[in-house]
Amino acid sequence: MKHRGSSMATLLAGVLVGLALAGPVANAATEYFQAQRTPHPIYVDGRQTEMETYAINGHNYVKLRDIGQAVGFEVYWDGSAAQIVSDQPYTGLPPVQAPAPAVQDHSQQANPAIFTGTLTRGVYNAFRDAVLHRDDILAGTFQPRSMGTSEEVDTATALRLVRRISGADIDYSVVDAIDGSAEYLTAKRDNEYDAAISHVQPFIEEISQLPQREQVREMVWYIADRMTYNVKIKNLPSEILAQDDIMWDAGNCSTYSSALQFLCDQAGIPCILVDSDIHQWNAVYLDDAWWQVDPTANKGNIQTMVFQEYVNGVEIEVQKPEAERAAILQDTRDNLTVFYQELDGGNYVDEQPEITQFLKEVLVPGSTK
Repeated sequence: MKHRGSSMATLLAGVLVGLALAGPVANAATEYFQAQRTPHPIYVDGRQTEMETYAINGHNYVKLRDIGQAVGFEVYWDGSAAQIVSDQPYTGLPPVQAPAPAVQDHSQQANPAIFTGTLTRGVYNAFRDAVLHRDDILAGTFQPRSMGTSEEVDTATALRLVRRISGADIDYSVVDAIDGSAEYLTAKRDNEYDAAISHVQPFIEEISQLPQREQVREMVWYIADRMTYNVKIKNLPSEILAQDDIMWDAGNCSTYSSALQFLCDQAGIPCILVDSDIHQWNAVYLDDAWWQVDPTANKGNIQTMVFQEYVNGVEIEVQKPEAERAAILQDTRDNLTVFYQELDGGNYVDEQPEITQFLKEVLVPGSTK
């Protein structure tokens, strides 16, 4: 109860709340206490006000509703208790409760062909909510959605989805309910990427006016300019993309593809990781279609002073003069091939095509129909 002032506090003294609020309750109380109406005058701010007064067992009472109406504060019965709202005008009616927002079934927008025994609509809805409300989840202002009961959710499949949709700086994770009855998808930010986020913003802003295909083309070269390829090294792009100067850091295909996913995320371009048994690349949504992008194909071993060449099938390192290196670099840029509708054979056999299709639909519903 909020107080309106000393005059109202005095006026409220001795009020019988039960009599004032509910007809059946008032009648029962009247019979029990043998209430009788009395002619006592009531004053509000020095002016006489018409109110019904009652004498019950030697005490004088007035209806709380009448006081609220005369003084100007809200009083109503919510079905279980009297409610007084001192800073709202009197209506005597409980507020109309807005209906709880309906839980949206995002899966109705998706291609129904993507759903299987483990890739369920419940899993889809949780992942779609995580994408739509990611910032709110990170801020703790959005309740993550359950993927289903522990019996309904295949955790191994959910973790494969998590690994391929998480941006480099965002970690999605599967969390069990306290009682183990359900599994939820939550998100947290990797603070190691703070410097990279800050560093790439001028670049993202610089290319933002380009068509999206050209934006991604520039991203591929942004990565290649800062890396050289080494199949044995799996560096994360957090340090590579946080450098002011070209560092020639090394990384394998997962480093390249994670870096591209990170840049696309900063630019608001849908992007996922795609795996074969020996390689990783990206699927990027551009011009109303999904394109395969392999940033490693334009890798930095043509950007550095040390080149990888094959002699009789054996990979060796060969030093290149600066002039020759510059010529190779320019020729490669001019002949860059980035976008592919399909990447078939060899390194490009998607080992989890059903998860790829599912994640495409999570990021862009209806995009695989």
